[in-house]
Amino acid sequence: TLANIGSIKEPGSILVLEINAIDYSMAQIGQIVESNNAKILSSYILSDVSSSLLEVTLKVNEINLTRIILTFERYDYKIKASYQAGFGDEDVRWKYDALMNFMKF
Repeated sequence: TLANIGSIKEPGSILVLEINAIDYSMAQIGQIVESNNAKILSSYILSDVSSSLLEVTLKVNEINLTRIILTFERYDYKIKASYQAGFGDEDVRWKYDALMNFMKF
């Protein structure tokens, strides 16, 4: 089924990079992701005929992309977007609980 293609059901996050076509290297992208103890579950490349830029969309098996994003930025990759479903929910809950405890006093 379509849901099984592209690791849609797998937990993880999505990262979108913007890269010059001449600089594109899936080997380097994979090395950066794997150096942060993550795996690429799927990837998709979109090219614009009017530009030399590629849009590389990655699905990785990490919920928190912070370390991966910082590593890409260290290698001068442009992060176009990132989607981290559920990241920070625990932090929001903890802040809410702390506020409720504070208001009890």
